[in-house]
Amino acid sequence: MVRFQLPPKGTLQPNNQDDPLPQYYKPLVGRIYAARLDVGLGLLDGRYGKLLEVGYGSGLLLPTLHSICDELTALDLEREPPGLREVLERLGVRAKLVQGNLLELPFSDGAFDAAVAFSILEHLKPETLPRAADELHRVLAPRGTLLVGCPAVHRAMNAAITAIGYSGIEHHHFSSLKDVSDAFRARFEIEKRAAWPRLLDKAPLGWPPYGALLLRKR
Repeated sequence: MVRFQLPPKGTLQPNNQDDPLPQYYKPLVGRIYAARLDVGLGLLDGRYGKLLEVGYGSGLLLPTLHSICDELTALDLEREPPGLREVLERLGVRAKLVQGNLLELPFSDGAFDAAVAFSILEHLKPETLPRAADELHRVLAPRGTLLVGCPAVHRAMNAAITAIGYSGIEHHHFSSLKDVSDAFRARFEIEKRAAWPRLLDKAPLGWPPYGALLLRKR
C-alpha cells in the first residue's frame, strides 16, 4: 500500500500564501492532513510508468509519487518555488516540473499511464469540470488511472477550515467530489472510493471531510 512520505521540515517552501505546507508539520493538524492523503494514496495499485501530478504546489507529494513510478512529471499553475529543483535533487527525486493550466494541459495525447490530483478540482467551478475531464482523459493512455482527492464543500467543512486559519474558503472551493464524479462520468469509470475518516467510506460522495476516487479512463 502506498503511504505518504513527509519530507523533512524546512526542506520545502510554499509556492503561494494559501499553500497548506505548514499545516503538515503541526502535531495534531499535521496527522489529519497526512491521513487524508493516505486515504487517497491507498487506492493506488502497483507501480506506474509515466505519472503526472496536477497541482504539485510546494512539491510535498513528489517524493512519494517518485517512489511508485518510472518517470514523474509535475504541473502547477504557479511558478515553482525557489530552490525546489535543488531540494528534489538532494532528496533523490527526479521530476520534470512544468508550469501550465489543467484546462489546457501542455502534453501530448496518451502521454501518461496515471495522473494524481489532490485538492485541486474543488477550485474549479462545476461548469468547468467537464473541460478538466476532457484534458485528463486526453493525456492518459488507454485505460489510464486517475486519482482525485477533494475536501468537502459545505458549511460545516468551511467552518472547520476557517478554524485552522483559512478564512473565506467559500471563495476558493466551488466543486464537491460529487460534482467531480458527475462531470467525469462520461470519460471515466469509478473503480474505488474512500473517505476520511474511514468510517464514512459509504457516506454520500462529497459529505465526508475528505474523499478520494480512483478512476479508470473509458
